[in-house]
Amino acid sequence: MGGQNDNYEYETEAHTFYVGAHANPIPKLDLSGVFSFTKGTANIHDLDFSGDPFTLTVNGRTDDYSFTYINGSEEYSDLEYIMWELELMGNYSITDQLGLTVNWLYSEYQDQEEYVYGELDGKAWTLSTFVTYRF
Repeated sequence: MGGQNDNYEYETEAHTFYVGAHANPIPKLDLSGVFSFTKGTANIHDLDFSGDPFTLTVNGRTDDYSFTYINGSEEYSDLEYIMWELELMGNYSITDQLGLTVNWLYSEYQDQEEYVYGELDGKAWTLSTFVTYRF
């Protein structure tokens, strides 16, 4: 396939902030929580394909293809997102060997720059419980 790329600058950046807390309000109960916030970007600058136009063959179909409209683009693959998560956990020791753990996780992803697949915002939460036995 043609379209060899001779020149581009790819840049990605992500910054994450974490904060956590732990408490032991009574001897048999441990509580903890973690919050994280991430802001990220990624993009390609100065994209330049040589060998333009070229012939592209897919599944036996041949078409002429050209990168004319994206060569020199300053915002090709321009991605920007925000993601945050909150996790809360409690662990109760019923006996020295038997315990119960409850874990709740909430995640939210906010797509700040619609691109190839449109807006990709999303939210999810999970609730898990565990019975543990120590031997």
